[in-house]
Amino acid sequence: MSAQANIVINDGAGTPVAHTFNPKGAKQQADGKDVAIWRDQSGSLAIGYPSITEQHSAPNSNQVEKFRWVIDVPSVVEPVDGAPSVAYRPQAFIEVMVPLSATSAELANIVAFTKNFVALTYFSDAITKREAAW
Repeated sequence: MSAQANIVINDGAGTPVAHTFNPKGAKQQADGKDVAIWRDQSGSLAIGYPSITEQHSAPNSNQVEKFRWVIDVPSVVEPVDGAPSVAYRPQAFIEVMVPLSATSAELANIVAFTKNFVALTYFSDAITKREAAW
């Protein structure tokens, strides 16, 4: 596991703003899964802080290791009876299954394909314009 460090990524504003997600700790769960969390604490309410959670599972009986990231943006907060609450949570899940037998070239390809796919206009339009493939 890599040591946690700040993650800085731009938002989707017309003029993008860089957001710093600070490490909030990494620990192993009772089920053996490693979990690390980062939060962007630039907002005024902790309940609305965007976060990135990484989950890593050691190889299973099929010799497949699992990496999963959850990007959570509870950016819409509405007061209810004077106390803020999250109205809804836009989220993204990235999950990668890596067989232990995969070569370095295959691992490099899955990273490149994933990065390049989410950079496509198709991906962006599917979400921002709610345009699923048909």
